[in-house]
Amino acid sequence: MVLQQFNIRWTFVLKFIFKQKPILMKKLFLEMSLGILLFASCDKKATTPNTTPANNNTSATTPIPAGGDGALVAVQTVSKMTVGGFPITTTLGTGVAVFGNLSTGSYNDAGAVTLNTKALTKQSNNSYVYTPSATDITGIDLSSNIDWSVVGGGSLSGFTYDASAQGMPVADDISGSATTINSANSFTLSTVGSISNSDSVYFQLSGSSTTIIKRMAGNTSSVTFSASEIQSAGKGTGVIIIAPWNMTSHTLGGKQIYTINEVALTRTITIE
Repeated sequence: MVLQQFNIRWTFVLKFIFKQKPILMKKLFLEMSLGILLFASCDKKATTPNTTPANNNTSATTPIPAGGDGALVAVQTVSKMTVGGFPITTTLGTGVAVFGNLSTGSYNDAGAVTLNTKALTKQSNNSYVYTPSATDITGIDLSSNIDWSVVGGGSLSGFTYDASAQGMPVADDISGSATTINSANSFTLSTVGSISNSDSVYFQLSGSSTTIIKRMAGNTSSVTFSASEIQSAGKGTGVIIIAPWNMTSHTLGGKQIYTINEVALTRTITIE
């Protein structure tokens, strides 16, 4: 069974602004620094957990396939936190696009790229990223449409593609209300209900020292982190994430292009 590892290629920071008192604003920005560090596989049937330590990262990162000529990634992040004693849920949509030699991470200019008519910004390495701003705090609305448009460049012809039929994975919420994890005991990270329309699910625990990710089959709704894994993550403020995703390969613009739709359920926690 051949597994194609995903490579982490870029980072962007998620920020959300509320009108709060200064002391609450500081806490808000701390709690909104949530991240995803995912290593994915193109084998949709694999069921073996994969634990991958990595440097802790409070910004969001997106996995890119190690093969093919391009990837269009739509990510919907659902974050829950408590600010000033009040529970707050935010949904934020973002997009990433890369074109070129994905196995080496050598990307090419593909002209203008949009997701649901919102323009992605080309980075210095020719990757394209949509980053929410203070005037666009919820990002791209991915609740119904996932429409990509690429002008094209070089050997890549321009194209449009509607990934709405592929759909977003369906996942309810992280179960339980606890925001503190005791590093002396194991911890089970699970969803309230079942997960559907997913090829794989990533369960992540991030602490002050490292990030631990476990890759599971698409119908997995629960994973346990051992006490030793929690201790290795490091004490202090951290993040727990459940991120189901699905992926499809297409021929677009004369090239092999992957469309990846992902939902990330996130919660800030404290590891003691």
